[in-house]
Amino acid sequence: MRRVLMVVSFVLALAACAQPPNPAPAVDPAQSVIFYNGVIRTMAADQPSAEAIALRGDKIEALGTNEAILARQQPGTVLIDLAGRTLMPGFVDAHTHIFNDARSQGHSLDQAQALALSNGITTLGDLYVDEPFLREIQAFDARGELRVRTSLYLVANTNCGQATGSWYKRYPSTRTPGEMLRIGGVKIFTDGGSCGGVALSFELTPGQGQGDLWLTQTALNQMVAEAQAAGYQVAIHAIGDRAVEQAQTAIAAALDGGPNVYRHRMEHVSVVRPEQVARFGTVGIIPVLNGEYPACTPFGPPVPEPYHAWEWPWRELRAANPGLPIAWHSDYPFLSTNPFVHLAGFVTRVDVQSYYTCAAGEWLQDDTLPVADALSIMTSESAYALFRETEVGSLEPGKYADLIVISDDPLTVAPAGLKSLSVLVTMVGGRFEFCNARNLDLCPGYQARTPLGFPDWRPPVLVRWLVMVLVVGLPLGAGLGLRRPAARRVVARLGAVAALLGGVLWLWLYVWGMTSTPADARDLLLWPILACAGLLALGSVGLAAAAPPSRLGALGLFFAALGVPAMAFGYSASVWFQLDALWLLVLFGLLSHALGLLVYGLSNLPARRRSALSLLPIAVGVLGGGLPLSLVALGS
Repeated sequence: MRRVLMVVSFVLALAACAQPPNPAPAVDPAQSVIFYNGVIRTMAADQPSAEAIALRGDKIEALGTNEAILARQQPGTVLIDLAGRTLMPGFVDAHTHIFNDARSQGHSLDQAQALALSNGITTLGDLYVDEPFLREIQAFDARGELRVRTSLYLVANTNCGQATGSWYKRYPSTRTPGEMLRIGGVKIFTDGGSCGGVALSFELTPGQGQGDLWLTQTALNQMVAEAQAAGYQVAIHAIGDRAVEQAQTAIAAALDGGPNVYRHRMEHVSVVRPEQVARFGTVGIIPVLNGEYPACTPFGPPVPEPYHAWEWPWRELRAANPGLPIAWHSDYPFLSTNPFVHLAGFVTRVDVQSYYTCAAGEWLQDDTLPVADALSIMTSESAYALFRETEVGSLEPGKYADLIVISDDPLTVAPAGLKSLSVLVTMVGGRFEFCNARNLDLCPGYQARTPLGFPDWRPPVLVRWLVMVLVVGLPLGAGLGLRRPAARRVVARLGAVAALLGGVLWLWLYVWGMTSTPADARDLLLWPILACAGLLALGSVGLAAAAPPSRLGALGLFFAALGVPAMAFGYSASVWFQLDALWLLVLFGLLSHALGLLVYGLSNLPARRRSALSLLPIAVGVLGGGLPLSLVALGS
């Protein structure tokens, strides 16, 4: 009866906590909207500015003077007076982790895209996609909930250089115009940064080495050639100059003298030797840069003075490679997701923090870009890097109506004021996706929505406590039952079955459960983890019943049986009740279980040899040691 009540309570809790999908509304193909009386920065070479813009459905219909565009209005056309405000293409963030790192920032996918839209980002590239996350965001898109045009880059190795195999070949790249979600290419890490050291040809700190290259030149050449042969664009993480050289060589080898029709890219390129600058243009490699320089909170020691000219040479890259597209990345959450912070960085080299700013070193302060160049990098050129230049990145007839209205004109505002610009309206495909509450006159028909957070899979509080008491109480009750000979035989058999079931459940968790469960449903895995913990604890008690241990062995089994519920209790309390301090119980449980089994094994060798269950201590020890590793992996 108690089990039935638990199952019913859990199902009811799931039904109560389930959140309905929030698909984007369809755009009427006949919908006509005109923005007029504004400053329109098109980012198009043949018509860089206009006063008004006409939209029809999800596309741009025309741009021009107020008189010419207003003459296009028909019955039902929505007229929006910009009152002198600036309208421009939505920003294109060619390299971010706003989706794949959403959970680590406490965001659901819906909350992450709301953050992007409120910052005027209408198109982005997500640059760390493994298979579980790929399935998660594909499901998000299939439900019609994706509202930012997103290109995914599938990882061929991790940020620590560990190969992930050729799994990405099961997901070919896509180029369908207008698609919200596409497979953009393959991501390859050449040097450290987030893991290990940046690969430089000099030492940042004497005696600390020159950083880490994860691949040999031969291995990187092969990886790039293999990805290219399968039709993928490659995006190579290369921060230091040794990594830049390796990446340039690998891409040049794959192209074999031909044009870079695959649009192979290089991410970060923070330290570039003078002779490497022009090679970007010679090979046709797209450099992907961030405008925010971390002067306030540097990543590490400064570059030694003799190498100052090598660091962040954005002006040199532009001057030496006329016509070469350069893309922008926010690299969020490592840097700001606010495009105006990056725009200010490109133009002034000032690092903008919440309440203060920091100037970069003198050797960087003259390495700035004009506002028009920076805006081009952050819109049309980044769209090119994502194979979307015919769809977005500039305001031209026939392109998608992905646009933003901002608080002032970046081409006329003082450079010091760039960081203070803000987004008033964001439109994607003719739909209002964000509107500042003080500017609702610019968004007729807009209905503000609260982005969906993570589903709360937690059962009612009473059920949580009941389950946790059972996980701890069942092994304790079984241990007390050892006082009676008849009960001892039952506990021995029960412990053997429990250890077997616990092992099977743990293997399921480790091999399939944790890799196949979407991030927003990971908390559901707590149920099989709790069951696994209870079963393994019963297995430890079963050892004592199967072969009566010595006093020292009994003490060892006591701590082994105590350790697994302690791990489960600590983990479940931290998840269900947000008591993060109880993670210490997980560590205590691991130590208790491992040491307890060791003491039991060493003090009861003769008994183990005589027992028909002699393999049980080994099985329980292996599985009990693996369980906390699974808990840590799940929690991360």
